[in-house]
Amino acid sequence: MDETSSFRKWRYIAIWLVILLIFYGWQIVRMGGIRANLTTILSDWLCILPVFLLIWMAFFSQFMLPVRTFHDRRKIFERLIAYLFGQHGPALFVENGVVKEHSGERLKKGPGVVWLDSASGAVTRTAVEIKQTLGPGVHFLEKGEFIAGTVDLHIQTHRLGPKDEDEPFGEKPENMSDAEWKQIQDRRKQVSAWTRDGIEVVPNITVTFRLNTGFPKEGQPGSRFGYRTGPTKKDKENEEKDKEAIRKAILGESINPYANEPALRRVAWNELPASLAVDVWREYVAKFTLDELFKQDFELPPSPVDPPQPTEEEIEAVEEPVLHSSQDRRWEVSLVAVLGRFNNFLKMVIQHLEPKREDAVKKTPPSSPMPNVKKKEKEEKKTALQVITSMVKARLTQAEVADLDDYGRIRGKEKIQSKEYDALQKRGLIVQNVSISNIRLAPAVDKHLIDNWSATWLAKAKYESEQIERKRSIIETKQKEETLINYAVHLSREINRLKREGKLSVKEALKALLIRIRAMIRSGPHSEQLRRRMSAELEEIENILKWVEENGR
Repeated sequence: MDETSSFRKWRYIAIWLVILLIFYGWQIVRMGGIRANLTTILSDWLCILPVFLLIWMAFFSQFMLPVRTFHDRRKIFERLIAYLFGQHGPALFVENGVVKEHSGERLKKGPGVVWLDSASGAVTRTAVEIKQTLGPGVHFLEKGEFIAGTVDLHIQTHRLGPKDEDEPFGEKPENMSDAEWKQIQDRRKQVSAWTRDGIEVVPNITVTFRLNTGFPKEGQPGSRFGYRTGPTKKDKENEEKDKEAIRKAILGESINPYANEPALRRVAWNELPASLAVDVWREYVAKFTLDELFKQDFELPPSPVDPPQPTEEEIEAVEEPVLHSSQDRRWEVSLVAVLGRFNNFLKMVIQHLEPKREDAVKKTPPSSPMPNVKKKEKEEKKTALQVITSMVKARLTQAEVADLDDYGRIRGKEKIQSKEYDALQKRGLIVQNVSISNIRLAPAVDKHLIDNWSATWLAKAKYESEQIERKRSIIETKQKEETLINYAVHLSREINRLKREGKLSVKEALKALLIRIRAMIRSGPHSEQLRRRMSAELEEIENILKWVEENGR
C-alpha cells in the first residue's frame, strides 16, 4: 500500500514536470529557438530556478508542521533540503503511544522529525547513548537518532485472569483447538494462587494506573492527559518532572528471560503494575484458608490519614526568601504587643457587658456523641477476601502498610515499607485502583461450599436476624432518648421565660406548657404525622386549657 501510494505521488509530480517542460520549450521556440536563447536557458536553469526553488521551499516549509519559533522553522527547512537530496531521516507520528510510520521509515539514518499527539511521550537514543525525553508536540531528531520507546499518557486499565466465558477447571471441549485451550490455561496461570489449606483460587484482577505526571492548571499550556509546559521557571521545573516520569517508565522496561518467543521477552512499561498486583495477591492468599476467604472474621487495616498538602501558591510563598532588617523586626514586635493588649481589653469589656444567663439556659442538652468513624470501621469485621483486596491496593498505592502475620492478623501497630510502591515510583508510575473479583474454584470445591452452606444457612440466618433486631432495638432506644431530651429542652424554655418575666405561678406554668405542647403538635417539625396520630390527645389538651382558664388558680 505504501509503495503504491509513493508511485502515485511521483507519477503526479512527473506529469506536472512534463507539462511545465512542454510550456517552457514552447516559450523558447516562440522566442527564436535554443541557439538564440542559450544564455537565457543556462541562467534560468543554473541561477533563477534554484533560487526560486529555495525561496518556495523556505516559505511553504513553515506551514508543514505546527511550530512557532524561527529555530523550529529553520529545522523544517533543513530537513526538507535533506529530503530533496535523499539524505533525510525518519518522519514519524506518535498517536496514543503508538508510532505511525511508512514501511522502512525507522531505517533512515539522516536528520528526522517526530510529532507526538497530546497523549504521547517518547525517549530517543543513538547507537551509544540516550538523547532526549519528548513530550507532546513536534520534535526534531539529529542524524543517527531514533525512537527508543514511547508511552501513552492516558489512564491505563489492565485486566488479568480468565474471560467470562472461560472454564479453566473444566475439561477441554472436543471442538476446541489445542491453541485455544492453551490460551485459557495461560490466563488461569496468570492469576492462580493457593490458599493456606492448599485450594487453588483463580480471580480476575483489574489495575488502573497512569504515568506520574502532573496536570496543567486551567488556562495553562500543556496536555490535559498529564504533561505540563510553560515559560516560567516553575513551569520549566514541572516539565522536567514530567519528562523524568516518562524517562523512568521507558528506560525501566525489563525482559522476561523465560519467554520462548523473542517478541515476548520485552516486558512493556505498562505491564509492571498488574504483575506486582498478582505477586501481592498470591502472597496474601497463602495466609488464609478457603473458608476464611468468605467468613467475616477479620479486621480491615486502617487506612492512613494523609496530611493536608500545601498548594503550589503556598509552596512558592515558602520558597521565596523574606528578608527583614533589625528595624522592621522591632516594629513587628511592638505591633504584636499592642494588638495583644487590645485583645485583652476587648475580652474584659465583653465579659462585663454580657448578661448573666440562668443555669437552665447555660446547660446545653446532652447531645449524642459523634460516632468514631475510624473505631467503627476497625470494629466491623470483614472477610479475608476484602482484607486481601485492601492490602493489595495499599501495597501499590502507599509507602507504608500494615504488617499481617502468617494467619492474616494485624501484627502490632508498626508499619512496613512497601517494595511494590517503591518500584512503581522508580518507574514513574502511579496506581489509582485495584479490584479483585469473580473468584473461580474447582467444581468439587464449589460443590463442597454449596453443601456446607445448605447445612448451615438456617443457623446463619437466625444469627443475622438476631443481630439486626439487636441493632434495631439499640437505634430505637437511642432515638427515644434523644426525643425525650429535645422535648424536655423545649418545655424548659417556657418555664425559663416565665421566670424571667416574674409570672412563674402554677397556673401560668401549666398553661404555658400546654400551649407549647399544642404548638409542637400543630406546627412542629413532624406536625403532619403528629396531627394524624394524636387527634384525640390534641382535643384533650384543648379541654384542659379551657378548664385551666376557667377554674385554674
